[in-house]
Amino acid sequence: MNKKLLLLAMLFLLLILNPVFSQNKKIEVLIPLGPTVIPFSTMMLENPDFNFTIWRTIDELVIKAKDNKYDVIIAPFTTLVNLYNKGINIKYLATFNFASFYLVSNKAKKFEEIIGDNVYIAQKGSTQDIIFNIYLQEKNLKDKINIYYSTPQEIASLFIAGKINNALLPEPFVSMCVNNGGKIILDIQKTYREIAKARLLPITSIAVRGDIDKKEIKRIDLIFRENFKRLSQNPKDYIEKASEILKLDKKIIELSLKRLSFIYQGISIKNDLMKYLEFIYEKAPQTIGNIPDEKFFSF
Repeated sequence: MNKKLLLLAMLFLLLILNPVFSQNKKIEVLIPLGPTVIPFSTMMLENPDFNFTIWRTIDELVIKAKDNKYDVIIAPFTTLVNLYNKGINIKYLATFNFASFYLVSNKAKKFEEIIGDNVYIAQKGSTQDIIFNIYLQEKNLKDKINIYYSTPQEIASLFIAGKINNALLPEPFVSMCVNNGGKIILDIQKTYREIAKARLLPITSIAVRGDIDKKEIKRIDLIFRENFKRLSQNPKDYIEKASEILKLDKKIIELSLKRLSFIYQGISIKNDLMKYLEFIYEKAPQTIGNIPDEKFFSF
């Protein structure tokens, strides 16, 4: 075998063995259980090229991300930055959710009425937790409201049962509470925009494994962009599929879509992302290890 044939044989072997280039390999995606399922619901049930694995807690996400076997990780933007800062080889691809968090009450009609009361927040260290605590700090209310943490499922159940009065939740749990007599008394997105003088609150983002080929990343990006176009054109199909996956009434998911903001945005919103990171790094540096370097945003 001459040198040229040997080189071709080695290249062919590389293509066969490397899963990144294998045509039959499914794209492995980590996705959180919650509202993030809605825009990906049809892909989760119908697209044979993708395999979605649901994560439920940050600890579970960190363990899975360290495996370095997932091509795509969907998570809160802050969480992805923290994963990158911990040395996990990922790169930013896009952000697609800019509204989800609201404080609901079954007792108060405005925020000032809950001073001195308890607030139950879905998940410590979450985006709504970070922004709400900064808000309390800015208003000198840090020691005047008692904060407790639990899962959104448990908090929504306690709220609906009338056992707690104030809950800071993501959609669609907000709609579940509003549908059972709750009133929204604080919009976390609006609060962030006012305090930070910002345009967008980046809530949920997508990262890709750092060693994936650029062409493959562009292909994934294109598929996701088309998916979000279909969502805006025909949400009914997504609502039905999300209802099946999340085991929630279709009416609740339909109501939640009125307060969620699903818009697929890539690197074009980098200035908004950096403004958010610089804001929380200044106000709550313990929530983020560091502002990521340029490698996080380039592939």
